[in-house]
Amino acid sequence: MMINESCKFAVCRSTFDAVGSINEGSTSTAAPMNPPFKVQPNPFRFLLYAEWVMIATCFSFAFMESFEKEHLPVQHMLVLSILSVMAALLPSGKHLYKVFYVAIEIALIFYGATLGYLHVLPTLYLIVLIQSCFLFEPPGRWAVAGLSFLLFLVHQVRYVQNITLLVQPGDRHLFWMHLIAETLIFGLSLFFVLKLVSTLLSERQIKEQLAAAHEQLQQYALQIEDLAAVRERNRIARDIHDSLGHALTALSVQLQTASKLWQHNPAKAEPFLVQAQRLSTTAMKEVRQSVSALRADAREEQPLEEAIKSLVDDFRQGTDIVTSTTINLSTPVPPQVVKTLYRIVQEALTNIYKHAQATEVKVQVSTT
Repeated sequence: MMINESCKFAVCRSTFDAVGSINEGSTSTAAPMNPPFKVQPNPFRFLLYAEWVMIATCFSFAFMESFEKEHLPVQHMLVLSILSVMAALLPSGKHLYKVFYVAIEIALIFYGATLGYLHVLPTLYLIVLIQSCFLFEPPGRWAVAGLSFLLFLVHQVRYVQNITLLVQPGDRHLFWMHLIAETLIFGLSLFFVLKLVSTLLSERQIKEQLAAAHEQLQQYALQIEDLAAVRERNRIARDIHDSLGHALTALSVQLQTASKLWQHNPAKAEPFLVQAQRLSTTAMKEVRQSVSALRADAREEQPLEEAIKSLVDDFRQGTDIVTSTTINLSTPVPPQVVKTLYRIVQEALTNIYKHAQATEVKVQVSTT
């Protein structure tokens, strides 16, 4: 009797939503005291470099003024130095410290702008707004943006008071148009910078969440793999108990009967010895099948073609059934699918040996 089996495997991707919760208990030991004020590096280096470039520009203006007026602007230098140091570090910890940090920066920029360079230092408000996106939630960011725009309007008023007398009457309409355009551009810059940085932060947060979910799914996959291995070993244990245990019990009964008959009538004992020999052969095949299954984990590390051929060879040696293998993999097979296909072929061969009473087995695996 010949049995030809043709199998087609379709592998589909499934989406698993895993929700995990971790309950952390409190410990009785006292935790080491942490410093009340913590700092962290600026998360975006280009932002730090941009702020330093703007501060360096203000430094250059201060040096030019020192050459013209023949005195060193100490206050300017001090304000710019403090801003350059604060730009490199951001506070982390309590909300009050973050508010205090931003308030100091805004106060320094406002004070420096009152000393001079009204059209340079106010642009640092944009940097403070970007930093606030890393420190506060959206309501806090909008508060910083509103305060920055309000202070910019104060600077514009001071600028108008200082420059109005120097503007010719015929050019005042151009001056006001330029001033209004400058104010609108600054306000729109605050808005677009706030939206852009918020979007970038949301995207980075989503990527971090996806990375964490991917890592968790990998852990779940490893757990499922271990669980599958445990189930396979339990199945092998049941098979050994059911088939090999039955064969050995029947073998023991046949040998005991033959032993009793051998003393009185050896001719009657011969059929029992023949049956015992057949049972021992069956038990040996069961042992080979079990050992072959236990070696499955090592074979799964091999390529799919080699693993299936080795599995079929062991099946042929253990059962004396004629086998043939045809494997045509035109496209790469993912590792997870390789393991699934190997298990399917292994289970199919086991079922054929137990139930099909086949004289020939053909194994065909192909990709489409």
